[in-house]
Amino acid sequence: MKVYRPLKKEELKTAYKDFTKIIADNLLVDGYELKGRKLIKQSNDLFHIIHLDTRGSWMGISDSFKTEISICSVYDTDTFILNYELTASKKIEDLVPKIRNYYRITQEYLLLADFLTRKIRESILPYFSQYKSSKDILNNLSKFKLDNTTEITERNSNLIIYCELANKTDLKSAEILIDRLTKYRKINVDDKIIKHTELLLDLIQKKQMGRS
Repeated sequence: MKVYRPLKKEELKTAYKDFTKIIADNLLVDGYELKGRKLIKQSNDLFHIIHLDTRGSWMGISDSFKTEISICSVYDTDTFILNYELTASKKIEDLVPKIRNYYRITQEYLLLADFLTRKIRESILPYFSQYKSSKDILNNLSKFKLDNTTEITERNSNLIIYCELANKTDLKSAEILIDRLTKYRKINVDDKIIKHTELLLDLIQKKQMGRS
């Protein structure tokens, strides 16, 4: 039986840094660059993102981490540049059969980095290859559901809005934004957020993206 050796708490930060760099170096040939904890590749007007979330909990760094998969519009500066929650977010177990999300990092993290790299190449990169541009998102809207207001589907809505803006179309965006404004006004959201949402709605309704 293989026994994995735990790391001391003071060793975790360095181990995570090394672990993330190994995966980043492995995926450099696939076009991914490491920015913070995120491996990012631009594909036309989308970003393909693999987030190695080693932050732990509010109590401090943990010996386990999770992997988040995301697609983000290059125009969605609120999400990407300001580092808000990523759009079209999926857990790695949604895409990789029989994998666990919360893996513990041990002294054998070199083996874990190799394993995770292989799984990313086998299942994650083919998933991303289905969505090379915003047009691919719009052609597959049924894959990005907005059936309710759960965290995941709310993230999908931002991706849809910016993909529709990029293509000067309105399939769902006006409905999403009107619903947001209704909710924001009920709960007295900051006026800047309301004005930003109104601006997006105006752009969608006038189909003036790129001409304003």
